[in-house]
Amino acid sequence: MQTTHPAQRRPVLTRRAKHRLALIFAYAFLVLWSVVSIFPVFWTYVSSIKPPRDVFAIPPKWVFTPTLQNYEVALGLIVPTEQETVLEAYKGAVTSRLPDYFVNTMIVSLGSTLLSMAVGATAAYALARSRVRGRRLMLTVILLTRLIPPIVLVVPLYLLWRNLRLLDTHIGLIVAFFTFSLPFSIWMLRGFFMTLPRELEEAALIDGCSRWGALFRIVVPLAAPGFAATAVFVMLFSWNEFLIAAVLGGEKAKMLTPAIFGYVSDRSVLWGQLYAASGLVMLPVLLFTLLVQRHIATGLAGGAVKG
Repeated sequence: MQTTHPAQRRPVLTRRAKHRLALIFAYAFLVLWSVVSIFPVFWTYVSSIKPPRDVFAIPPKWVFTPTLQNYEVALGLIVPTEQETVLEAYKGAVTSRLPDYFVNTMIVSLGSTLLSMAVGATAAYALARSRVRGRRLMLTVILLTRLIPPIVLVVPLYLLWRNLRLLDTHIGLIVAFFTFSLPFSIWMLRGFFMTLPRELEEAALIDGCSRWGALFRIVVPLAAPGFAATAVFVMLFSWNEFLIAAVLGGEKAKMLTPAIFGYVSDRSVLWGQLYAASGLVMLPVLLFTLLVQRHIATGLAGGAVKG
């Protein structure tokens, strides 16, 4: 009687079964990664509406009476208690100045983004279309400036800004953020300009357009997704930056990220107001990213070419 080898009795997975198994593992990994990434944001917003006694509860309390007092104190709608006024965040003011810092952040972020997009677009277009010698060397030098950590340049930048009297000013912060975001803008926009055919600009030049006219009438409208993606990343960099804003900014031009650090002192930490202020800082970024996520994907895919 013929016997079957044990190895021949094992079930063999088909190609479709292997594909389904790979998809299951991939989706399981993505779900796990999403939970790990979103949980800090979820915990921030949940803790911001908890009463102070429930913030430190161990194990955490998931059933509680929500309150908006932390947001009211952070926005300056109500006066903090006597225990909270001892913190540095409330020195010199009976209510929070977080709305003023929000305005400063908007001015600096929008100003640096517009300046970076304007200068970066012209430089990227020149590097994408010109045949000048040393073009690749210029691109390499621009990229190397992006690779330098900002903490290395903060002290020289502080001394230079002090001599120019730009400390604690909107202009000083805008120029500083523009300096660090410009290399990224140039590389992103150049990659997207490389995907546009030259024939469109040549046709515009034949019809009587100048080089600037071809840029603003033909190239810029077609490169709108690339501009959107680049503007989002530059805006996020300016909005979330802490080190540069803390060193170059003072009380007049203080931004949100250094401001929320004021809820921490050597005496105590106002966790409720800290969570509320952090939630307010993240909210515009989350909404803005959700609104332009389609343009981000299109811009990144369009700019991913070999130049």
